[in-house]
Amino acid sequence: MDNNINRFERKWVYDNNDHLSLINELIRSKLFFSFSYPKRRVNSIYFDDSINSSVIQNIEGNSKKKKIRVRWYGKQENIIDPILEIKYKRGYESKKEFLKIEKLNNLKFPDLNNLRIISSTVNDIFKNSKIIYPMLTTNYDREYLISNNGKVRATVDYNLKSIFLKNQSQLDIVKNFSSCVLELKYSTKLDNYVRDGLKNITLRMSKNSKYINSIFEVPSYTS
Repeated sequence: MDNNINRFERKWVYDNNDHLSLINELIRSKLFFSFSYPKRRVNSIYFDDSINSSVIQNIEGNSKKKKIRVRWYGKQENIIDPILEIKYKRGYESKKEFLKIEKLNNLKFPDLNNLRIISSTVNDIFKNSKIIYPMLTTNYDREYLISNNGKVRATVDYNLKSIFLKNQSQLDIVKNFSSCVLELKYSTKLDNYVRDGLKNITLRMSKNSKYINSIFEVPSYTS
């Protein structure tokens, strides 16, 4: 697994799905953001143990958190080039480990039999650990931006949908959410610089975890 350096990853919820307004604010901010990568559809399967340890860590505000997910890009129904991500957080500092999982490549999703394959494959990687289960899947559109000096990366996520996987009878129920999410990634040394540059934007937003919000938040509608 490859590690990335410690950095800040901060997320905020924008109360409506008007992602273009949020992007315009980033472009006009003191950090002068511009687009850095083509838009992509992001798909994730989140895992947790039988007592929902990851959820509990978030709700109780634990300073140390661990999140496990499988991620791929493009159409949700086709798992292409999936990556296993283990994300560690201590406060706002974060670090990730990545591992390609070829065995899951080209699987159809969501599919009950394939969910069992996904669960078995991920648990085989974490040998001697407690069993974890596919709990939830999310997918959304993501825009990528970078600050004028190249030191601050931003993503804007919108058109968020989720499916609850733990109860396998709900695989055909899709939750749709009418908000978008701003995430900033930057060196811990730049915190004051970023806070000052974006304070007019982030003061009007609230804390976010797509996994936690998709479990507890009432969606705008289901399909």
